[in-house]
Amino acid sequence: MEQPMQPEKVQITFGKFQNVDLRVARVLSAPLAEGTRFPCRVLTLDLGHLGRRTSVGQYALLEEAELTGRNVVACVNLGARPMGEFTSEALVLGAPHPSGPADQAQATPLFVAADARPGDCIY
Repeated sequence: MEQPMQPEKVQITFGKFQNVDLRVARVLSAPLAEGTRFPCRVLTLDLGHLGRRTSVGQYALLEEAELTGRNVVACVNLGARPMGEFTSEALVLGAPHPSGPADQAQATPLFVAADARPGDCIY
């Protein structure tokens, strides 16, 4: 389903953008989450020297095998966010999935090259 056009957001300074900590994260597992408002997956992420984190996101239109072992872009300094009975400790960045229902934010993650190292900065 086609997503509505989103207006451009207010401009911020480069200094504010530098506060966002984006990292390479390798998906170790991505089972479907039970008990969330919309279909989600619970991604276990390897962030190299930063350890492991959990991310809960609307990636349910992708098979677990399409995610596991892949490198994605994750924001790691937003703090923990409750998602149903789960806690999301990182935000995996994505773009709208072309088959996503209009009332959900089903997404495809932003993938990073396979030889990128987990924990490396995104810039």
